[in-house]
Amino acid sequence: MLIPVAANASGTRQPETSSPAVISDSVAADPSGEWRLSTSLPAWIAGVTNIAGEYVFSRHWSAGLYMSYSGWNYFRQTQKFRVAEFRPEVRYWFGGNARGFFVEGHLAVISYNVALPSWNFRYQDRGGSHPALGGGIGAGFRCNLTGDGVWQGEASVGFGGYYLDYDRFENTGPQGRLVDSKKRGFFGVDHFTVSIVYSFSTHKR
Repeated sequence: MLIPVAANASGTRQPETSSPAVISDSVAADPSGEWRLSTSLPAWIAGVTNIAGEYVFSRHWSAGLYMSYSGWNYFRQTQKFRVAEFRPEVRYWFGGNARGFFVEGHLAVISYNVALPSWNFRYQDRGGSHPALGGGIGAGFRCNLTGDGVWQGEASVGFGGYYLDYDRFENTGPQGRLVDSKKRGFFGVDHFTVSIVYSFSTHKR
């Protein structure tokens, strides 16, 4: 069997060796099996506690669940933004590494009891047991905040349609009179987030 040889600087001919295989960044960055925990800063500023969990199950796809809760008034009885939201979603990542641009589809269940001092009415899902039901689509962008990618930042916006079944009360405090009940549809922006994201994996690489 013939072995290819090459001469070195001293003129001695030595067997050639093959170059080591190069692993592309796209392969090395495969995020499958990673988990993400995140929280949205604008919601915290508004007094709404929130957390989201996400699992990356392939290079381009991930699934997650966003949850938020606020159960208090803002300094007065006629000013409140009481909500409890559950929003599962599925995301498609264009870059194939769960970073960069993405689009998503989501469903949502939202209980609400909201009022502002300038409003004549307080709005609450009927009897406190008929949350808004619906869903929509959204888009966003995620980037690394640290070199190892453990901490990331994300911004996203979503649009959706919801079926609303709610009561209207006079916005005069906790004893405001029930005025009427209404049913209607809502179409518009249903979420906006600027989030801090923590990434980790339970699998050994």
